[in-house]
Amino acid sequence: MKLIEQIQQLDFPVPLPEKLLAVEQRFDAPRVSDVAASTREAMRTLLPRIQPGATVAVGVGSRGIANLPVIVRAVMDALRDHGARAFVMPAMGSHGGATADGQIGVLADLGVTRDSIGAEIRATMDVREIGRLPDGPPLYQDALSSTADHTLLIGRVKPHTNFHGDLESGLAKMCVIGLGRQRGALAMHVYGGAGFQRWLAPAARIYEANTNLVGGIAIIENARDETAEITALPASEIGATREMDLLHRAKALMASIPVARVEVLVLKQIGKNISGSGMDTNVANRMLMARTPEPTEGVDVAMIAVLDLTKETHGNACGIGLANVTTQRLVDKTDWATTYTNSITSGIFGMFHSAVPLTMPDDRRALQIALRGCGQPYETARWVLIENTLKLDMFWASENLRTEIESHPRLRIVGEVPLAFDARGVMTSPWEMGRG
Repeated sequence: MKLIEQIQQLDFPVPLPEKLLAVEQRFDAPRVSDVAASTREAMRTLLPRIQPGATVAVGVGSRGIANLPVIVRAVMDALRDHGARAFVMPAMGSHGGATADGQIGVLADLGVTRDSIGAEIRATMDVREIGRLPDGPPLYQDALSSTADHTLLIGRVKPHTNFHGDLESGLAKMCVIGLGRQRGALAMHVYGGAGFQRWLAPAARIYEANTNLVGGIAIIENARDETAEITALPASEIGATREMDLLHRAKALMASIPVARVEVLVLKQIGKNISGSGMDTNVANRMLMARTPEPTEGVDVAMIAVLDLTKETHGNACGIGLANVTTQRLVDKTDWATTYTNSITSGIFGMFHSAVPLTMPDDRRALQIALRGCGQPYETARWVLIENTLKLDMFWASENLRTEIESHPRLRIVGEVPLAFDARGVMTSPWEMGRG
């Protein structure tokens, strides 16, 4: 008998909460009202650096960015109106199975297609070495972009999920990993988060000096995953003070789980379209990185249960090892070749981000096992349930968090809902998962 069938026959006498508080979280959330117009205005900074008739390779990354097709189209329209001949290329390390077609597919999943942006999309995994960091790794540039007159990047500036520093996710990292493709990712990830902290700024200066990088469009988002700011950075300002300032503003706008302590955190889904680590470690407050201390600020979480993968992640389950327990449904959807390729490229694997946690046949059993291991008596354990780490304007919490929630200036209880499951043990409330 298979292990999963044996587990299905077991009875877990662990009582789950009967009802949950539906909690609305309000944020200070500045938002760009006209994304296309704001993008075109930002492009006015970069256009004087581009000669009419020049070819421009526009690098677009693999992260979920609000309004990404609108922003990319506005950039392409501005370049075309300026007289430039531009094309889009994926600027991502090993995503999409580390293949050119796979990376074009990732862009398509993000809404970036020839029809949506009105421009050609080209891709290759070939690179050329453009320099080497002193006492550090070589740096590479995508072969397609290296043959253009200029390269321009479009990316979001945000806190990274695996390391913290003056520069994290943003245009400097996009140079090293995005333009460097899988070879660049492999070379840099060998050194872990310490390498990124040490080398992102000097690497940006090498890309400025040794390549055709003209600059980039940097995007900041608010806590509701909306476009908050669009800024043009010339090549000289990528990996420098202005990008550091953008990161600081992005951190100030971040969403969070606004309670002090949780025994069981339940995530409906994880995926690469949500975060490079499947779940944003800055929200879940768990890194599990070799040679990296665990975060000491933010919510204190004992157990994490992850129930499913997003459709957009295409089976890439990177980050599932951050959870303590998951479901057979998630494991069945996992493309292990894609997951391992991404994990090995990033150097985050083994007992960390891509390890399979304790796997239960269904959602009910997953929650029961998470509660069983949380280190707190069942009746006093605190619960928080979220759809994913990008959607935190609404979450669900156990009744014993009521006082803490009611005293928080950003939180409002808007109702009560049952915690319910269908006959298969799939959660149907507070959200319906049976259609996923």
